[in-house]
Amino acid sequence: MRKLIVLGVLLGCFGSMGFLFWQQELQYVLPTPLPPDYSSIAINQQISLPPSFPANQAFYLHFFNPDCPCSRFNLKHFKSLTNQFNEKVKIYAVIPAYADVQQATEMIDDNRVTILQDIDDQLASACGVYSTPQAVVLDVSQKLFYRGNYNKTRYCTLKESNYAEMALQALVKGEAPPTFNVFATQSYGCQLPSDQDLNF
Repeated sequence: MRKLIVLGVLLGCFGSMGFLFWQQELQYVLPTPLPPDYSSIAINQQISLPPSFPANQAFYLHFFNPDCPCSRFNLKHFKSLTNQFNEKVKIYAVIPAYADVQQATEMIDDNRVTILQDIDDQLASACGVYSTPQAVVLDVSQKLFYRGNYNKTRYCTLKESNYAEMALQALVKGEAPPTFNVFATQSYGCQLPSDQDLNF
């Protein structure tokens, strides 16, 4: 009987560790599932932006969820891109409607970045974004220049696959949108549900 109890406790511990590993690490190694009603947005497609966005301006949209571990891992890299490109493009951190604005503001901690709540995921849908973190770069005509991952690794440590940075560099140099492999365009990270999908 005692052996069965010990075995049960051990199995419970291993099960809990396995669940935590899945929740914090393993699930984010896999591609984010495509939403059933997903519509792909092509490069150079016109994006419909809210009226509050200034005209004749290039944009860098950082889709960010303060509750997402992947978004938190990405913060250091995002801040380095803000320092590098804030004078060339208008930068927004786009958070889900259900996210805490104060928490996002404290984490971003940069008055050069405008925090924008995405009501009903309208901006995410318009740009073809369904997970965080994701980068979207729009040219001065509000056409999609880049939409995808920051890097092929979650910690953005491979300089040769800093996709968002390379796209921003191409934009400010007046070059054509760069062509990347599937590691740039296949979304990884935390899925973006609409606020109606959440049960509070």
